[in-house]
Amino acid sequence: MRPLPHAKRPCRECPWRRDVAPGKFSARRYDALRVTSGSPGAEAALGAPMFACHMSPLGAEYACAGWLAAVGREHLGVRLAVATGRLNPAALDPQPDWPALFQTYDEMAAAQARRKE
Repeated sequence: MRPLPHAKRPCRECPWRRDVAPGKFSARRYDALRVTSGSPGAEAALGAPMFACHMSPLGAEYACAGWLAAVGREHLGVRLAVATGRLNPAALDPQPDWPALFQTYDEMAAAQARRKE
């Protein structure tokens, strides 16, 4: 099995970073991406897409490091990737030198969404 492609750390514009200015993406875009992220007790389904890093090339997307560390455990596909050895479980924890991350999808989307369409 091939490894699950993913960013190794949040990029400088990662919406999961608390220190990133809001407004890069619209509330509509965040609403569409909500299916990528579960919450405790309500995980994202096995067939749910993963939240891709917005810096990854179209057609060759890879999972966002901030998303993995913040809510990756709530995605059944991510947990399956860990269980099958396709993803190192360390990818699910923010590293000590990382900036602070939002802890839930709802918190991130509310803080980061562009206010005007």
